[in-house]
Amino acid sequence: MKKTALAASVSLIALGGAAFAMDATYKVSVIDVEASMSAAEGSNAMALYPDITTDIQAAVASRVITSDDAGDPEIRIDIRKVALNGAAILPDTKEFNELEGVVSITGPEGADGGYTFPINIAAYTGDQIVPEGYIAVLPSEMDFCEAMVNSFADSVAEGLDKLNPSGTDTKS
Repeated sequence: MKKTALAASVSLIALGGAAFAMDATYKVSVIDVEASMSAAEGSNAMALYPDITTDIQAAVASRVITSDDAGDPEIRIDIRKVALNGAAILPDTKEFNELEGVVSITGPEGADGGYTFPINIAAYTGDQIVPEGYIAVLPSEMDFCEAMVNSFADSVAEGLDKLNPSGTDTKS
């Protein structure tokens, strides 16, 4: 049986412990996930994974504390790439090993100068060396897509934890 290692490269974020949500400093009023994968790239990811934005939104929501207060920070996520070894056209088998996006978090009370950071998730076979700066997770074959979505959501929650009251990243 082939093992797969999931690796996450997250700029300005060092993934730490397991529990993010209950230690969160801020409540979040909005979690908005969109996919801007270009049709010019010929990406078929949204046709194969039409619910990926909803899945990421739900995964993030399960890791942060949400509120109805419009003054609380907002999380906006733009999924920019779902690919297999860099190729934007996924095979009919729906395999992919790269998930990339950009996260923007406004400060409390909609503070200007929000915190923006990229998140890049990549999967490698068990016999490959995981590059420096990546964190490996070993999902089962059945849990592969879910593991990638959850790693992305973990990184978003960690980014929220780094936000300070002025709306900028000062904990890195």
